[in-house]
Amino acid sequence: MFEGGKPPSRVTAEQSERAQDCEAPEGRKPLWEISDRRELSSDKMKIAIVSRWNTACGVSLHAELVGREWVKERHSLTVFAPNNIRPVGGDEEYVIRCFSDEGNHTKTFFHPEPFLDTDYEILVVERVEWVPLEPLKRCFPEIKKKAKTVYVVHERKPPTNPLFYQFDWDALVCFDDRYKELWQGRFDEAKIHIIPYPTGHLCKGDKQKAREELGLPSDRRIVFSYGWAPELHIYPILPALRRLNEICPFVYLVLADPKYIAADIQPLKDPGFIELRYELASMERIYTYLHASDAYLIHKQVEEVRQGEAVVPSAILMCLGVSTPIITSATEFVWFLDKEVMKYSTRDELCKLLIKVFEGDRIVNETLKRAKEYAIGHSPKKIASGFLKLFNRLL
Repeated sequence: MFEGGKPPSRVTAEQSERAQDCEAPEGRKPLWEISDRRELSSDKMKIAIVSRWNTACGVSLHAELVGREWVKERHSLTVFAPNNIRPVGGDEEYVIRCFSDEGNHTKTFFHPEPFLDTDYEILVVERVEWVPLEPLKRCFPEIKKKAKTVYVVHERKPPTNPLFYQFDWDALVCFDDRYKELWQGRFDEAKIHIIPYPTGHLCKGDKQKAREELGLPSDRRIVFSYGWAPELHIYPILPALRRLNEICPFVYLVLADPKYIAADIQPLKDPGFIELRYELASMERIYTYLHASDAYLIHKQVEEVRQGEAVVPSAILMCLGVSTPIITSATEFVWFLDKEVMKYSTRDELCKLLIKVFEGDRIVNETLKRAKEYAIGHSPKKIASGFLKLFNRLL
């Protein structure tokens, strides 16, 4: 009934058998799993982050999830951020926008004064390629005099720019063994630590209340998607979804703000089937949309990850604790997730999974249970604590 061939998967049997929680060197637990309070100093730290912030982006999300936990623990936080290319919220008082976002081809600028004049003892840098490297490198010797430097690896593969390797980091943080393997040999292995990417927060909501707040029908099945690359993540599955809608009607709720989308969004203008909203939503707002929905559908193309690249699905991890089942394509993005999400390899499988959700199949509760367990084990608080333990070891 539904067409679509099975795509070649790069998720190997060896990868599928790996433990979700990466191992530490022999005899040592990973920093983020250590529960001994002696690993944490009672002294409050002065921490600075160099990263995108309040931006629709996985790098920004990571910085926000751990950074705001540090603030809750009453540590001092300063965020050195670039111009905001896709804003999803207003800035806190500790955010200083002082350089250009080099990942978005903006006009280059860099103000060194905040880096040099602000008082901090730990500097965490996320995705340094998006920072003007030359002026940052000129500041780096002065930064090193007052602070330990920690680099969080978001790059899918090691950069080719030789300037990248001229920064003498005190520690590098990788999300799992795949990232670590890519960086061994380029930096001192003793400096490389594994701290997983955090999930979002546990956040159970009321479906009818959320639908009322969002002006959505109370008596319809709703499938939710969002993003800024519909040509990759929505259009390839639209024909199958339309055919399913003919026999099992539902509303396909899509957030897609044209200001941040290069592709033509005309295929999304289908009022009888697609509820299209022009919105670049914050995490909290996305949670409300998820509470209103029966399923969160996030499609990825196998070709989006090349051989030898490491990736994490930030848009999925952010939503694992929201009590809405996540349906996603079986790609390298989710190799480490098993029953926490519902995976499909063909368009037929996608439609069958949606029918199971609509019918309340037991797989839904099993998926939500496993997702909640993962979210508890990889909560922002737990991952932020892992960073604090690393900082204490460095100081």
